[in-house]
Amino acid sequence: MKKDQSRLIWGGILTLSGILFLLQELNILGNAFQYLWLILMAAGAAVFLWIYFTKKEQWWAIIPGLTLLGLSLSGLDSLLNIFPGSNWTGALFLGCIGLAFWLVYLRRQDHWWAIIPGGVLLTLAAVAGLDNILDWSEVIFFLGLAGTFALVGILPKQQDTRWAFIPAAVLAVLGVALFDPFKSVMIMIWPVALIALGVYILYRNWK
Repeated sequence: MKKDQSRLIWGGILTLSGILFLLQELNILGNAFQYLWLILMAAGAAVFLWIYFTKKEQWWAIIPGLTLLGLSLSGLDSLLNIFPGSNWTGALFLGCIGLAFWLVYLRRQDHWWAIIPGGVLLTLAAVAGLDNILDWSEVIFFLGLAGTFALVGILPKQQDTRWAFIPAAVLAVLGVALFDPFKSVMIMIWPVALIALGVYILYRNWK
């Protein structure tokens, strides 16, 4: 059975390659290699996704599966120019990889570490996708990271990860500080906070 399956796969690849190169020679397609690699990556993505959804213990397969899917979609956009003049291709690729780590966590909640790369990559996807629409890249980046670490501290898991609230709070403050309506307020708050801290230290020393 394995030998027959191998012949079926190689026969299909050779047949498909021949069709693509024939279409290239007839000037119906451009570079046949581009289409061939795109189809092979999509096929690889389908195989890994099938492994993930049919075999519960093979949770790792979702990472190469969605990575190859993201590459396939990016290659399709470069060939067909689906999103002209935008950076949605990069956002889609990063989003696919980020989604993969979240699916790892949903399958295995003891792998809480997957929340961090999942959140970071989805944040970068949002920054890449909204860069030409909103001028808040830094704000989205820091608030996205803050939300990621907050989820590390909140979501159910087998370890104590309350430490994650500390970087979440710091990143949230940085994100709010970079938001234009709060910049003028933060400019005033920092000197006042320094004065208050200095006065407190002097008071404690005098007392």
